[in-house]
Amino acid sequence: MPPPDSLTSTARLIRYAAVFLISLAILSSRLGTDPARDTDEQNYLRAAQAFLAGAPSTNIEHPPCAKYLIALSIGIFGNTLLGFHFSSTLAGAFIALAAFGIALRLTRSLHSACVAWVLMLANGFLFVESRSANLIVFQIAFEVAGFWAFLVAIEKGSGAWFAWTGALLGLAVACRWSGWPALVVCGAYLFFERRPMAKSVLVVTASSLAAYLISWIPLLIREHRSFGYLYTANRYILVSHAHYRETMIDSRPLDPWWASIFRFEQPTSIHQLIGNPVIASLGLIALLALLWKRKPLLPALYGLHILQWALVRHLPQYYYYYFDSFTWLTIALAVSLCGISLRRIRLDVAVTACALGSALWPVYAALR
Repeated sequence: MPPPDSLTSTARLIRYAAVFLISLAILSSRLGTDPARDTDEQNYLRAAQAFLAGAPSTNIEHPPCAKYLIALSIGIFGNTLLGFHFSSTLAGAFIALAAFGIALRLTRSLHSACVAWVLMLANGFLFVESRSANLIVFQIAFEVAGFWAFLVAIEKGSGAWFAWTGALLGLAVACRWSGWPALVVCGAYLFFERRPMAKSVLVVTASSLAAYLISWIPLLIREHRSFGYLYTANRYILVSHAHYRETMIDSRPLDPWWASIFRFEQPTSIHQLIGNPVIASLGLIALLALLWKRKPLLPALYGLHILQWALVRHLPQYYYYYFDSFTWLTIALAVSLCGISLRRIRLDVAVTACALGSALWPVYAALR
């Protein structure tokens, strides 16, 4: 098989399209009959429906970008299970594709890219959140797209790619403020590790801010608001999160921030099918291995997503909030295993087989 860079643009496009479409087929299995989950998605569905009706948003605790995408799906497919969830499934399929593309860029190994892709499909979080109208799947889709563009930008030294990096990461924050760590990691890497490219920090920062502000324009138009509403709305987001603990009306059980790091069990309910235990446990070792090899990007992306919850312990922290950190953990596992064999057995193949074995039965039991 030819090296990745030797392929024509058309061949690369066909390969990426195949990865995306296969991922979409897997994640959308029985999507139209899969019941809605008892999570925050009802809040975002109501907000998307309000946007379609031109009514004031019912969910002003978060920026509007992800809710546009949910509204688009509802506008196409109607108020059905397919309409509620199809945009999430598209985002999930793109996350799987981006895992493939990021691993390919970091390892130059098509084999390792395929391992990252399969591990992402098997990680549990992706399957659940790709079938739920929650904001986090859109946040992560823009995050991984931005980081993929960032790797291309570093390699090519292209100002246009740095602008794309910032725009995509800005849209991640425009879906959910928890997307900020990727923007910080990319900016810090440019400033400290690539000093000749330090001026690119300004490009990334400016394009991300522009994308974030532009993402509010459809809401301003739809609700007949002035640009002054940008300050009012974002101040409300800040204040509402700062005082969420005092005002929350929520009886769901919650986890302390550190629970996600050491939680390896695999529930059998599709409502809780999150955190593949093989990936969760071996991924922590993978992060240490990458740090030992002085490859800090993926460990930093994982660590900063975890750190934000450690710093804001006054907020409730439900396990699915850690989907973003677990995404980077999954990619890190594939990258760290690249080229490692044990008695002629490729370690990444063995790990992938174990991860699939852990994931297949719960998925089958939930969907049968």
